[in-house]
Amino acid sequence: MKNKILFPFALTTLLTALSGCGGESANVIPEKNDEATTNGTCTPGTTNCVEWGLEYPLDGLNFNCSSDTENTFITLFDSKNGVASGTCQKTDNIEFYIQSFASRKINLGQIKLSDYASFSAQTQLPRLSVIDIATGIARRPVGDLVPNDPTVQVAMRLVKILQALALEEGRIINPSDVQPLYITEEMRKDLAKTSENINLMDADLATKIKDFVDISTISDEVAFATVKKLVTIANAAVYQPEFSLFSTSGVIGSNLTGSDGLVGCNQNPCDIKNKNTKYLFGHFMLITDRQGYTFGSGLQWRDNELILAKENLSSLGGINAQLIRKVKPVQMTADPQSSWIHPTSKTINTPYRLNVANNATPLELYQGRLLNDYVIAGKEAFYKVVTDKKSLDTSDQANLGLWRLQADGENYTGSVDLYKIFPISYLDRQVFKTAQNVADGEKYIFPMYANLEFKFTDTTVNPITLGIVIDSNGDVRTNMQSSSNFATDPVNGCKGDVLADTLLDHQSIQQYRLGTLGRAFVADKAVSMRLILANEKFGNINGALVGVDSRIQSSPDSRDSIVIGGALLNLSNVLDTNVGQNGRVTFLNSAGDGVQWANTYASFQKVYNNNNEGETPADISLAKLNGGSVEFKLADCYQVKAK
Repeated sequence: MKNKILFPFALTTLLTALSGCGGESANVIPEKNDEATTNGTCTPGTTNCVEWGLEYPLDGLNFNCSSDTENTFITLFDSKNGVASGTCQKTDNIEFYIQSFASRKINLGQIKLSDYASFSAQTQLPRLSVIDIATGIARRPVGDLVPNDPTVQVAMRLVKILQALALEEGRIINPSDVQPLYITEEMRKDLAKTSENINLMDADLATKIKDFVDISTISDEVAFATVKKLVTIANAAVYQPEFSLFSTSGVIGSNLTGSDGLVGCNQNPCDIKNKNTKYLFGHFMLITDRQGYTFGSGLQWRDNELILAKENLSSLGGINAQLIRKVKPVQMTADPQSSWIHPTSKTINTPYRLNVANNATPLELYQGRLLNDYVIAGKEAFYKVVTDKKSLDTSDQANLGLWRLQADGENYTGSVDLYKIFPISYLDRQVFKTAQNVADGEKYIFPMYANLEFKFTDTTVNPITLGIVIDSNGDVRTNMQSSSNFATDPVNGCKGDVLADTLLDHQSIQQYRLGTLGRAFVADKAVSMRLILANEKFGNINGALVGVDSRIQSSPDSRDSIVIGGALLNLSNVLDTNVGQNGRVTFLNSAGDGVQWANTYASFQKVYNNNNEGETPADISLAKLNGGSVEFKLADCYQVKAK
């Protein structure tokens, strides 16, 4: 009989063999409360130990690590971090199951951990989804995310079990809602009543498992909707390239990553000795929201006038630094697109487009695979660092992150090293209360109608008020009362929730996607918010970044950086407010200070202005839009409601 062993460790102490490719490598600032507990066959931070999380917040899922033949383990859910996790050696196969207190169990297949994760980043865990577990059960990958796909059907069966248990326990009101589920002693006693072990491939699953749980309470439609929701959440996050002023390719084990970010030129290959080489360096931030749309903002420097040809440069980092100093930045904007990284294959199957200002064609990210649920590697050397491979085969070559752009009568191409940071999670209904997840008669606070008041560090620029809605999905969109008045209508502006894909509201006013909530902090009664304003419609706040907790180096001087802090919306007062009343919120960063916003495009225009003479009035005006503070105020028409 194997022994059960639990080892709790803090995520903040986690050091990995690939620490150079950890969270700091994408210049991420750890958030408040970023701690987790874990258990398994090895200690996080030790050689070859991988800490992984479950997309479904499930406490008590049994698992074995193949390198440990003596012990069994269970996942532990940490409400503070919002993740259930475990550890195994990176070369392990993991067997999942739900064990009774007797010999009966539900077999949930086996996966090879290295197929999904080979390291744990310092600020987040690679996560396994219900689709990943279903793949181990069905022993075949998902062909397409549709209800009749055999592996998706297995995932639906798994979800039926979990959601039926959650309903029985009163963990959820809505059968498609996702909330923390704990495998209790009573559940394990009930599982012992089944006549035989359960396999999710069994044709008569509902009959065999009925003494444990009645899965008929979850329809096929609800099960698929839940699977799709979980898959979409697993993909949702902030995505950004490394911002590498100095190329550090191959360097690991330090603060340097070995990644180059978004780089390329008009030659193949880029040859620093060729004086006709026009280099391109870029950066962007994208958000994938809870509905699966990805949008964002960024900038590029393109040496279309061969300014760098006059320089005696010897490194990619030196090229990037000179581009920032001597070439005006150009804004890039990504309209909302549903074709980003495929949620099951983790590859870019359809080109993702970033519009380039004053250019007829967009920059396209057309190839790449998300490795370890964390990074796309664009160059062979960095790919080897991430995967521990000594050489790349044809399939590996097809996974490299690549981009292309037609501009200036030239074909620019290059690579991109890109990080997935701040993945979102389920939203705990103790904080995120909607009409869909509370009981009859219970009050709820979302959708929430409000105004964001953007103030500029340069006080000569007038503040801007932008009306917003945090909808019942947990996504954020505009709530403008007209095309010329951005504020929420104080009388009639608190109508409408999740809009159709066109984002036309009930008055046929065009609204715009802004971002999403990261997760809910139950103890603090707060939610984290991440926003990217990416549309010319927003004028002086087009390109504004809120809550994406990053630091971007703005010059070779390490003291010069653009910092975009976190954004935490504290809901304690609103949750305690009576039905029909308005309430109030506080909007602070992770340090407890006011929320700041930044615009990288305007910030780097300021860098250019400081390093060059003859800037135009437009250049000077743009540099004034580099950032400031932002306040969150509930709309006058907003009220707490009851179901």
